Amino acid sequence: MRFTLTSVKSSVMAPFTLGYAFRQGDVPLDQTLVSDLASLQIVPKNRWPDGSLKFAVIAGRAALAGHTPLTVSLTKGVAPIAPALTTAELAATGVTATIDCGSYGAVSWAGMDWNSPFQAWISGPQMSSWVYRKPVGSDAHLVAWLEVRLFAGGAVEVLPWIENGYLRVAAPSNRSANFAFMLGGSQRFSASIDLPNHCRTPLIAGSALSHWLGDDPQVTATHDTAYMQATALVPSYRASVPSNASAIAAAVATYMPLQLGNHSSAMGMAGYHGSIGLLAEWDVLYLTAPSQKTHASLIVNAYGAGRYGIHFRDESTQRPLLFSSYPNLVVGGGSGISSSGASSKSSYTPSATGTAPATWASSHHPSLGYLAYLVTGRWYFMEEVQFVATLNYLKNTDTQRLLSQGVFQSAAGANTTRGAAWALRSLAQAACATPDDDTALRQELLASLQANIDWNHARYVAQPNNPFGWVMPYSDYTGVGDGVYVEAAWMQDFYTAAFGYAKALQPAISEASNQRLTEFFAWKARSIVGRLGGGAATDYLYADAAQYTVAVAPTDTPDFVTGAGPWHADWGALYAATLKAPNPGTAPGLRGGNFPEASSYWGNLQPAIAYAVQHQVPGAVQAYQRLTSAANWRQLTSGFDANPVWSVRPIQEP
Repeated sequence: MRFTLTSVKSSVMAPFTLGYAFRQGDVPLDQTLVSDLASLQIVPKNRWPDGSLKFAVIAGRAALAGHTPLTVSLTKGVAPIAPALTTAELAATGVTATIDCGSYGAVSWAGMDWNSPFQAWISGPQMSSWVYRKPVGSDAHLVAWLEVRLFAGGAVEVLPWIENGYLRVAAPSNRSANFAFMLGGSQRFSASIDLPNHCRTPLIAGSALSHWLGDDPQVTATHDTAYMQATALVPSYRASVPSNASAIAAAVATYMPLQLGNHSSAMGMAGYHGSIGLLAEWDVLYLTAPSQKTHASLIVNAYGAGRYGIHFRDESTQRPLLFSSYPNLVVGGGSGISSSGASSKSSYTPSATGTAPATWASSHHPSLGYLAYLVTGRWYFMEEVQFVATLNYLKNTDTQRLLSQGVFQSAAGANTTRGAAWALRSLAQAACATPDDDTALRQELLASLQANIDWNHARYVAQPNNPFGWVMPYSDYTGVGDGVYVEAAWMQDFYTAAFGYAKALQPAISEASNQRLTEFFAWKARSIVGRLGGGAATDYLYADAAQYTVAVAPTDTPDFVTGAGPWHADWGALYAATLKAPNPGTAPGLRGGNFPEASSYWGNLQPAIAYAVQHQVPGAVQAYQRLTSAANWRQLTSGFDANPVWSVRPIQEP
């Protein structure tokens, strides 16, 4: 348990903050942590089911020599108790802040304003943090926000942003103005911004990731990312990306409001993009090649998520919506949300006009804000993860998502098989990132996750269904008339991986639902374990596991709902229907599926088999060993160092 602090300049007491994920059991409930830094605090946010520390926000001050890394190790011990910094002490610094929104008006904070935060986020003797908000002028939609950190010694850090995103307020539209930010009487930012409906953006530009009342200490806190991967809060990656890799060279590490950054220029477009996966490329680069640049890149790309019209804040609570409060509400038009559903009660968010946000396609949407939150501990990013999960709920037809249960069916609602997979991934991340004491929203997210588990278990495990682990697809790739139902195997792999990842996060759901998750995942993982089979006539040969499509049933109209099928007799019959030839028994190596490209269908299946091994699914180790023992396996893995997104492996190799 360690991290590294680096600054471009020397400082006697440089303030710093970071988020930190802990492996289950490393810090039991009755223990605390200390370090060789006297000025350090650790504020828990989440705990594992056994009570041990899961995630915390760490802050402190350290003596740093310019360009000289300082490694800070955390060890078990008795942390000193001291009073937390207060809003009165924040006010005593004399700090003032103003967000000017041109013709819409301006809002300011000074003096007594600091005593009334919207939310207290961190409370500690080395750093306390608060969130502030004020509506702008008489505008019904535009709101100015601040996330403020006060450090011992008087340093103040501020992240300002503007947001245009209420849930049900009438007539949403764009807000175009020259937006400026002043801190301590000094202008720190000014730019002309056309802010579309349900979008938001920090008021920063260039390489700065926030604003400081005095000099920016320019401290980067870099994690031991091998340890972070071992916590299971992120996947484990086999790639080791060199510092001169083209992906790192292309990583955007500076910010301008609403920038494209490394996001897709058209989310939902055909073909590969680095944003697709359990984590996006900018996140995986930090985990596989931690540096100041990859650290900055994951943060600015998370800031860039504000360009999407997904920020539907409930005006009655000023937080992301609770599913139970809106069982029939569905997103209306004009927010750039593609393939949205319908409401059985004609209950929609108000249609938007004006400049449209960038397109949001749940079928291709990346993980947004999650790793940035784990790395920085910022409230802003925690809410970003929640906004993603609640938007995916809003875009689905109310009856098909089972009203407030928020079920993402693989063949119903505003989903595709992969869209349901990524929505489930984002829901699991939101449930994980939401602090334990944020009880209302956390329980809603957990209840939805549990409903997804229970629904899938009832459909595929509690009643007899196909023995191959295929969830119901949204369409037959070859259509009616050929006597076979053809599905994209890689979409099924995404679904398998999403549930495997959700299981690794160990959500705080009921014991019964946890057992159903184990049973459903074991059933779902058959779709990858079986495709990595041996050479018997009843097997599917592992060498051909990465076909673009597979023949999942010997009929155009298989019954997935009751599980009646009909289904193939065995994996050998499924192989023959797919490859138009029986299992040949042997093969010279992995083939097809755009082998050996790292982003190929061979890459796409890696997370599915990795979690099958990690969760000890029967036959998974043998299947994995057939894969990794193939004569040309290294041809595939050699590409992961340049393109690491799909290089997911089990935490412990068998």
